[in-house]
Amino acid sequence: MSSRSSFLTSFVNSPRIVGVVGAGILAGYDIGLSHSVIPALVNSSLPGDRLVAAWNQILNTTAGFTIPVIVGSTVAFLEAAYKASIRTTQVKTIFGLTNGRQLVIAAFATFAVLPYSAITATPVVYRLKGANKDIEESRSKGGIAFVDDVSVKEDVAAWGKTNAVRAVLFTASFVLGLTAV
Repeated sequence: MSSRSSFLTSFVNSPRIVGVVGAGILAGYDIGLSHSVIPALVNSSLPGDRLVAAWNQILNTTAGFTIPVIVGSTVAFLEAAYKASIRTTQVKTIFGLTNGRQLVIAAFATFAVLPYSAITATPVVYRLKGANKDIEESRSKGGIAFVDDVSVKEDVAAWGKTNAVRAVLFTASFVLGLTAV
């Protein structure tokens, strides 16, 4: 069997593919958010109330799939790491690590997004959700919603920077999982 076919066989027959695909989807999504969508929103002439509404729509869309994909990818990487660690021959990856160790690092990097987000993004999310709630309540009463446009833009930009770090972690997981043969 050639080395090419054994590489493809080991990749496809492994739970690693679930981890790699999940990390790749999340990396692409967060890269798109942090480098295209969020800067476009922040640099737009949208008033603060509309900016908060747009941000809230993005958050609600993201929240539904992010955590399950993170958990699924982490578990898949850990299962692949276990399978790699019980092999009789241990191979080194291009990073000089064993497959099992590299997949554990990929799992850690994927899962690390959850506590990182909880610590860094939670205050910003609460402020923006509070502004969104105030706007919705004011509009439901027929009033005019007032928010500080500058602070809303700063908070949305800060949330975008948090997503950029998340994208780096997901990209690292993707590359580590992809290169662990």
